[in-house]
Amino acid sequence: MTDHPSKTPASARSMPQLVRERRWWLLPLALWGGVVALSLELQIDKIREQSVQVAVEGARNMFRMVMLTRNWNASHGGVYVPVTPGTPPNPYLEHPQRDLMTTDGMALTMINPAYMTRLIGSMAAADGGVMFRLTSLKPIRPANAADAWEQASLEAFERGAAETMGVEDSPRGKLLRYMAPLKVQQSCLVCHAKQGYQLGDIRGGLSVSQQYAPIEATTRDGIRQTTLAHCAAFAVVLAVGWGLLELLRRRWRELAEKIGELEEAHVQLLQSEKMASIGVLAAGVAHEINNPIGFVSSNLGTLKDYHKTMVALLDACRAGRATEADFAAADFDYLKADLADLMRESREGLERVRKIVADLKDFSRLDQADWQEADLNAGIECTLNVVRNEIKYKAEVVREYDAKLPPVRCLPAQINQVVMNLLVNAAHAIEERGIITVRSGHDAEWAWIEVADTGRGMSPEVLKCIFDPFYTTKPVGKGTGLGLSISYDIVDKHGGHIDVSSEPGRGTTFRVWLPLAGGPNAAKRAAT
Repeated sequence: MTDHPSKTPASARSMPQLVRERRWWLLPLALWGGVVALSLELQIDKIREQSVQVAVEGARNMFRMVMLTRNWNASHGGVYVPVTPGTPPNPYLEHPQRDLMTTDGMALTMINPAYMTRLIGSMAAADGGVMFRLTSLKPIRPANAADAWEQASLEAFERGAAETMGVEDSPRGKLLRYMAPLKVQQSCLVCHAKQGYQLGDIRGGLSVSQQYAPIEATTRDGIRQTTLAHCAAFAVVLAVGWGLLELLRRRWRELAEKIGELEEAHVQLLQSEKMASIGVLAAGVAHEINNPIGFVSSNLGTLKDYHKTMVALLDACRAGRATEADFAAADFDYLKADLADLMRESREGLERVRKIVADLKDFSRLDQADWQEADLNAGIECTLNVVRNEIKYKAEVVREYDAKLPPVRCLPAQINQVVMNLLVNAAHAIEERGIITVRSGHDAEWAWIEVADTGRGMSPEVLKCIFDPFYTTKPVGKGTGLGLSISYDIVDKHGGHIDVSSEPGRGTTFRVWLPLAGGPNAAKRAAT
């Protein structure tokens, strides 16, 4: 069953499709089936080959046994046996001592190697076992003439073949045939010299035949066993593999849900840290707003008095009672000049309020999920305006911006939060009065933001822990210990990193590296 995409939770859709949708499991199943089928085919071929090889080796052994008996016979110059209907004198053997008579009148006849081979072959055929016989291209005995397969083998021996084998149909059924050559030895020349053979010539061969049916039966049994074994292996691996995939699918779904919960918690933690930071800065922001609002309010009070005086003069002018003394008494020239100044100052104050509110709005826009090309210098300025009251009593801010800094693809509000955390930490690190230097720059692959302070600095032991969650060196109630940890996560999500250098008593420098769009280091950011 395949889950419908519209019914699949977002956490589950983050799983690889191969794990989430069972129909993709058919791919490894088909692959495993192909492997098993290939292995089965190779095993069947091997079984067939081994069965034939075993039978051929048996034929070779038979050939060796016959050759041993022939050699023994030849080494003794032949053997004598009583003449019987089964062992009559060999009419094809021309030997002066072929037939003998014992002193008690028993007739004996010589059994030479060829005759012995023929007799043993007849006994083996009658017993239903392996059949063998001598054959030659120039036989002395006509019955030893070669058949078609034997003739081809004998001709192959003339060309240098060491042996021949094959499967052939016959009236007695399918036969496995084997043949090896017989070479002329010294003892053979007694009978075969007149045929023109010389020592070492091939005078014929020994043909061994056996029924192929037992070999086929053994082969079928082996094929059946290996087929059952392969089917069992396929079924077991299929069951275990499918079960493991189901377990992996369930575990991956659970993991995806946990990751979704962690991501949601991370967003909430990010929002909470942001709101906590804004809460800390709220008094300072309120103070920054109250200053211009205060003098605008004061200017409005003065304008109210000016309004009364000007209206009285206008009423006097309208009634025709106004004199130069009335204008002088009202100090009209001063009022006219001061009115312009009051309006200008009020507009500047209100513009200051508008700018603070706009910067605060841009700074706190954490729900902005779209990546965009952002001007880091503008983001730094926006953040400096938000934290101005937090810094101005502790440090002088020195700006060293890269005027040619290219836009960086990022989540601007999150990068602003990183800058805010670094600026506030820098201010808190300065005990009396110091300098905070804010720099920006870039190279071929990276853009960077640097915040350096002249504060108390940090020891190597503290440096090792500054990015750990909830780690802080501030007094209880003065910090959550999440600022730098969240900043690290934000920068890492953007595919960048943070470098820190600090020395007790000489200040601290944080440099945030962000990959430029199109550079090789943007791959990590794109993957996230």
